[in-house]
Amino acid sequence: MIAQAHLKNFTGDARTTVRWLAEVNPVARQKTADDFSIPHTTAHYQDMLADTQLDAVVVCTPPSTHVPMGLHVIAAGKHLLMEKPLSVSVRSARRLVTAAQAHPELKISGCSCRHARLNPKFTFIKGLIDDGKLGDVYFIHHRAVGRQGRGGIEYNPPAKWFLNRKIAGGGPLFDWGVYDLSFHLGLLGEPELRTVAAQCINGLDHVDPGTPIFTVEEHGNAYMTFTNGLRYYWERANNAHADIPNQTSIYGTKGGVKFAYCTWDSPDIEYYFVDEDGTGKAQQETLTVDMSGHPGDIEALGTAYIDYLCDEGPVPMPLELELRNLSIIQRVYRAAKW
Repeated sequence: MIAQAHLKNFTGDARTTVRWLAEVNPVARQKTADDFSIPHTTAHYQDMLADTQLDAVVVCTPPSTHVPMGLHVIAAGKHLLMEKPLSVSVRSARRLVTAAQAHPELKISGCSCRHARLNPKFTFIKGLIDDGKLGDVYFIHHRAVGRQGRGGIEYNPPAKWFLNRKIAGGGPLFDWGVYDLSFHLGLLGEPELRTVAAQCINGLDHVDPGTPIFTVEEHGNAYMTFTNGLRYYWERANNAHADIPNQTSIYGTKGGVKFAYCTWDSPDIEYYFVDEDGTGKAQQETLTVDMSGHPGDIEALGTAYIDYLCDEGPVPMPLELELRNLSIIQRVYRAAKW
C-alpha cells in the first residue's frame, strides 16, 4: 500500500525514473508494473540489486524484513530510503545504522519525518519555542485514542502481519510512536530519556481478528522524564473505550500551545500566555499555520529524499534519530512488561 504512494512520487518527479519493482505477489507485481510503466520486475529483490544502473532503493515491506533487506541494499552500494518503523527491535536496527555509518557515501534516510519534521506545523511551533515564546518547556501531553481502527482488522484488513508483534514490532505505540516522538522530541533538540512508567493492553473487544496471532497492544500509555527536566505523557490507542482526537499540549514557563499536529487536522495553534511580560492577564491567541505550500506528507517526503539524492537538501530523517526514538519505544514496552 505505501509503495503505491512512493511510486507516485518517483514517477512524478523528472529527476527520477523507476526501473525495478520487487514484489512476491505476481498479480500485484504485474498490475503495479503496468500502472506505473515499470520496465523490470522480480519476485526476488536481490535481482534488482545487481543492476548497475540502479541508484537507490525504497524498502516498503513489513518491519521485520527491513534490516536484512537494508543490509543487502547497502552492501550492493545503493542509496536507501527505509520505511518506518526502522526495525522490530533496537538490536537489529543498530546493525543497519552501523552499516550505514560505514558507508557515508550512500544517501540513507528513514521515513518518520513524513508526518512530523516535514510538516509546516513542526517548523512553526519550533520557531515559537526557539524564539522563547514558551520559555522553558517542562511538560508535553499527547493523546490520540480511537475505536476499532486496528491495522489488519478495520484498517487494511488483508495485512494480518500488523497484529503479529514479531513482524510489526508493536501496535499503535510502535506504528504511530515513531511520528509522535519525531515531532515532539524534535521540537526540543532530542532530550535524553531518564525514566518511564507505562501500560499496554489488548483484548478490549471480541471482534474476530481473522488470525490466531494477536500480540500487539491496542492501547498504550507512558509517563516519561528526560534529563533536561521535561515530563511527557504519551497515549495512543487504535481501539479503546473512548474517542479522543489527536491532540498535543506543550507547557512552558512563559506560555503554552495546544494543537493537532497532523496536516489533515486544523491548521490553528492555540497560544496561551500572560500579557505585559507575565505581569498582566491571562491571554489566548489563535495562530494559523500557512499550509498552502505543503504538497502533502508523502509528497513532501519524496521531494525531500530526491533533493537529498541530488545534493540539493539535507537528509530528511537520519537513521541515528530513528534508532533513538525506537529505543524510547522499546523502553516503554519494557516498562509496561509487554
